[in-house]
Amino acid sequence: MITTSRDPSSRLKMFAKELKLVFPGAQRINRGRHEVGALVRACKANGVTDLIVIHEHRGTPVGFIVSHLPFGPTAYFTLCNVLMRHDIPDLGTVSEAKPHLIIHGFSSRLGKRVSDILRYLFPVPKEDSHRVITFANQNDYISFR
Repeated sequence: MITTSRDPSSRLKMFAKELKLVFPGAQRINRGRHEVGALVRACKANGVTDLIVIHEHRGTPVGFIVSHLPFGPTAYFTLCNVLMRHDIPDLGTVSEAKPHLIIHGFSSRLGKRVSDILRYLFPVPKEDSHRVITFANQNDYISFR
């Protein structure tokens, strides 16, 4: 489940739509005036396994919280140098196939925990899938492509 902070800008709404394309099977909901606790209860009641809440500063996505339900873990990721699909000219459509994951540079104990948090956001891909998503950790910065 993907949602935004309260009263999101149009750019953050667009980012949430694009993030929905990254995670196969994800649903995006408008938060409205609901508190996080109410969102978590609704997710648990409907069998949702992960909740992602995206935050912004002056229209720019700056971070998101990933919470694995019902018992955690929960992690906060700061975003920098965000480049959205609509900012790139002449870009084709996104495949909605379940992606293969390449996870590089997560060798420490904490790195393994973070890689597990990221890995569990994605379903198991089919062998014939050609879609690939990469998470690369270098100097405690995680690059996503």
